[in-house]
Amino acid sequence: MLKGLGDIGNMMKLQKEFKNIQKKITNSVLVGVSPNGKVSVEMAGDYKVKEITIDPGYLKDAEPKELEKMLRSAFNNAVDAVKYFSNQEMEKLAGGLGLPGLGGMFK
Repeated sequence: MLKGLGDIGNMMKLQKEFKNIQKKITNSVLVGVSPNGKVSVEMAGDYKVKEITIDPGYLKDAEPKELEKMLRSAFNNAVDAVKYFSNQEMEKLAGGLGLPGLGGMFK
């Protein structure tokens, strides 16, 4: 009669693990850097920008179009870092489920 309660317990455990991973992702801060290393963007796991840093010497001498390109690159690299980190964390959860094909779902 109460045989199915094990499944409910597993689902509750899975839900708790999922919430923990979501919190870990949201609280993480990842960095994207421009190709020249002069611009960096810190971005939280919820894609909110925490900080933008521009090397003062570079800022003084950079052409506006070049600075815009480096900012765009740093932002895109930060977004890619958040996506990668999120995927890695979600794969840990999916891999623990033991369901075929689910581990690659987050790529």
